[in-house]
Amino acid sequence: MKSSKVRLSKILSHCGICSRREAEKYIKEGYLKVNGKIFTDYSIESKQIKKISIFDKVLNKKKTRIWIFNKPINYVSSNKEQGNQRSLFKLFPKDIPRLVSVGRLDIMSEGLMIFTNNPTLSSFLEKPKNKITRKYKVIVKGDLSEDLFVATKKNFEIAGQIYQKIKIQVISSREKIHTLKIELIEGKNREIRKIMKNYKLVVKKLKRVEYGPFKLGQLELGKIFEVNKQEFNKIFKKIGYIDENNFW
Repeated sequence: MKSSKVRLSKILSHCGICSRREAEKYIKEGYLKVNGKIFTDYSIESKQIKKISIFDKVLNKKKTRIWIFNKPINYVSSNKEQGNQRSLFKLFPKDIPRLVSVGRLDIMSEGLMIFTNNPTLSSFLEKPKNKITRKYKVIVKGDLSEDLFVATKKNFEIAGQIYQKIKIQVISSREKIHTLKIELIEGKNREIRKIMKNYKLVVKKLKRVEYGPFKLGQLELGKIFEVNKQEFNKIFKKIGYIDENNFW
């Protein structure tokens, strides 16, 4: 019989209390209570949970919420800043709750990012096995090689890294400046930039415009918008995700 145990650190993280690592520390130190009693184990059978509290504050189950954001360049997709870096989270309104991003865009890339308060949904959208298509508008400089289009029609290798096939369409070309529409389902670290560099192309602009059923549309640069909950059923049906409605 499949175990129904849940990690308490995961619950605290999902509720936006702290990171999982911090949660384990608080649990060990006796700050967590389950059903009114201090609980120092890291996991528990879900059916045993009637009430959870941390620092004597009772946790309530959350409903899934989703935001789309138009990321500008020169912002990192993380709370962590190094040197002169700026976190995109500084652009969010103060009343936005603790969120997790669905993947990332590098500092010089812009466009659509998805944020949610439900890490399970975030993980589902990121996994290549779920075949969620990401679409980008990419402007490159250089000579377009037929080798690029042939190689990327199937799984291919660059510098020892295996990439799943991608779809590349030329939107326009003028001299050595080309506008491409690129579709992929994997989204590895700096994937498009590495592929273009391998074929002697310099990326001048990289903008994500779609991620599965989510579209950037006319959302202003640097702005964040919450998706209407009435759209959730249609969204989840398109991507094959089963929402638990309430989650810890």
